[in-house]
Amino acid sequence: MRKIFFLLPAAFTFVQALVNAQNPADWETRIRGYADEFGGRVGLAAKSLTTGETIAVQADTLFPTASVIKLPVLVELFHQFQEGKLKPEQPISLSTETSVPGDGVLRFFHQGQTLQLRDIATLMIILSDNTATNYVIDQLGGAHDEKLEAVNNRMRALGLKNTKLLNKLYSLKTKKNTEEARRFGIGVSSPADMVLLLEKLVRGEVVNKPVSDEIIAILKNQMDKSQAARFLPFAEDTTLWIANKTGSLDDRKIDVGIVSSAKGSYVYAIFCDNSTDLGEQPDNMATLAVAKISRLLYETFMKK
Repeated sequence: MRKIFFLLPAAFTFVQALVNAQNPADWETRIRGYADEFGGRVGLAAKSLTTGETIAVQADTLFPTASVIKLPVLVELFHQFQEGKLKPEQPISLSTETSVPGDGVLRFFHQGQTLQLRDIATLMIILSDNTATNYVIDQLGGAHDEKLEAVNNRMRALGLKNTKLLNKLYSLKTKKNTEEARRFGIGVSSPADMVLLLEKLVRGEVVNKPVSDEIIAILKNQMDKSQAARFLPFAEDTTLWIANKTGSLDDRKIDVGIVSSAKGSYVYAIFCDNSTDLGEQPDNMATLAVAKISRLLYETFMKK
């Protein structure tokens, strides 16, 4: 394994790549092109779990998470399941008072219906359901700050230095107006943090192996295929699968996950923000940038 270092101007000020048989100039050209396409910045961290090779682009830089913060929320929930503080089958009664705008389906359900907590958590991930997310967060502690800190303390305990849940979603009553929350919204993280969390999941180090595997199984059912999954060659590589969480809001597109096949496996975190393309169309330039970077990672790590 050999290290490749090169400098990039503008948004990509530094890239460190540990890549075999990969032309540094090609990396530089392609990544700069992705930045130019949407006019913003990219943070990237990826690691082959087969060879140990890594790629990092502003990997320790702080980025808004958008809905990717729902993965740390899920991790804390499963910790509390394991600790006996909460039960997966715990019934949650739906209320219009808890419904919030944005992604998901729970806000359309009739008041008074009951769902199990684990099913609400699944909707939080696979449909990025905002209302489901608030239901889950509400179970994690008493006071609002206690709920947020339950997630944040768990991330610190797992070794994530830059990952925080900063607010519930669309919750004006509890919204924290700190400088950090104004800057990052509902959550903040770094590509390196997310890759560390994903690697721990694969290695069975989030609670334990069965719980880690259960979380990965939920991520495998992600319904949003517009970003990292978009250009992956599922038809050609029939053993290929992805387990991921996406995030999308205004000028930012984020995708973090695990990719695996008979050829190997890797974890990745791609953050694109400050995009000049604010449209919600399928060919949004930042969305396409995430998809192209994802395919490049596949081509780099899956060499068989």
